[in-house]
Amino acid sequence: MKIIVLIGILAIIHNSVAIFRRNLFPSHSAANVRNVGDVGEPLFLTPYIESGRIDEGQKLSQIVGLSSAPNITQYSGFLTVNKKYNSNIFFWYFPALNKDKKAPLLLWLQGGPGGTSLFGLFNEHGPFVLNKDLKATLREYSWNQEFSVVYIDNPVGTGFSFTDNDVGYAKDETDVARDLYEAIQQFLTLFPNERLNDFYITGESYAGKYVPAIAYKIHSEGNASNIQLKGIAI
Repeated sequence: MKIIVLIGILAIIHNSVAIFRRNLFPSHSAANVRNVGDVGEPLFLTPYIESGRIDEGQKLSQIVGLSSAPNITQYSGFLTVNKKYNSNIFFWYFPALNKDKKAPLLLWLQGGPGGTSLFGLFNEHGPFVLNKDLKATLREYSWNQEFSVVYIDNPVGTGFSFTDNDVGYAKDETDVARDLYEAIQQFLTLFPNERLNDFYITGESYAGKYVPAIAYKIHSEGNASNIQLKGIAI
């Protein structure tokens, strides 16, 4: 009898959690893709980083022309983490709005697995909110008011991050950490001021595996990482 009651309680809890998640993250029908014309070629920043053309890479990666957020400084592009398989990681970076050059840098990783970090950007704590017309408007309170934040689509194959070969996909958390570490190092070379600042790794849900994996990788590299890792948040 106790077993039956316990099973019943677990079923109620499971259903309650499922209902809560459906209300918090409602499902959406496939969106109608709008023809926005030629959006140009993807920006691969690794060649600029490797050749020392840092200023040029920064300038090319800066996003301009967003009329709804003219005062938001932001950068985006691809970092090649495995040339053999052409594996590339996508990032979107927002320096702190308070203009503090010493503001801590937060890395945001989405869960899933397979969830794009742009979910966190647009739905949770980024500077933008997408309205029903898919127009970007400013969020009243965002993390990057006081912190610099970089959103990364992790691992390869998630969101805009991609590879040309199935072998380029991560098989375990060690692979995830390896690719993410390479992306972080390139990012900090492209934005050298951030290498001097405190660094925090954050994420939710399945990123509870990614966050400690990359933190352990950075810690294992010791002083050679030259990353000011101060903590994690899940």
